[in-house]
Amino acid sequence: MTRLQVTSSLVASIACLSACGASSEGVLPPRVGAPPSPEVTLVWVGFGEAERVEGERWVRAPEFDYEFTVEQRRFEDRWESVKHLRRRHPAYDGSAGPREQTMFFRLDLAAVDAAGDVPVRISSTLGPGEGSADREFRAAHLVFHPEVSSFAPFDTYRIAQTYAYERGVLEETVSLDDGDRPWVRNKEKATLYAPHTFAEPPTRR
Repeated sequence: MTRLQVTSSLVASIACLSACGASSEGVLPPRVGAPPSPEVTLVWVGFGEAERVEGERWVRAPEFDYEFTVEQRRFEDRWESVKHLRRRHPAYDGSAGPREQTMFFRLDLAAVDAAGDVPVRISSTLGPGEGSADREFRAAHLVFHPEVSSFAPFDTYRIAQTYAYERGVLEETVSLDDGDRPWVRNKEKATLYAPHTFAEPPTRR
């Protein structure tokens, strides 16, 4: 595959990702009244670095880098996350869709299985999927099955997450795969912000 073909395919794939996160009716499920109170609410603020395969090696694609925030609400039987993504690189030309996107993820949690893992069923703006996490939710592996064109160079999203709670860090790799072959990936790192109060204003002149 030539550099031009790779770049064109990258644009097409990320355009699909943008479309998955864009809708005239909004991406969040409708709801009446105040939301239910989760057991835990976490906010992650981070940055994603984009890479693509050229030949046999990974090459940086900084024009597709992005800032992001994730509002993560954890219930006993599920997690609900809203991700806001923003591409601010001056060389980004908009060919992959809007610079700013919003995505929704719901992870329904099953009982701990015989291997000690928690099976996960996914519904999201990236499509349905499945995965698993350890019982302490320190690591998770998620697979999404998007509805993409048969001409697209990928058919699967794979996300590997590491929650380092003690360091207040989330590390995540998002891969666009053609079967089992990774083709484009984004390496994300985010800082944890949890609710707390201030004894006094956090900044003073």
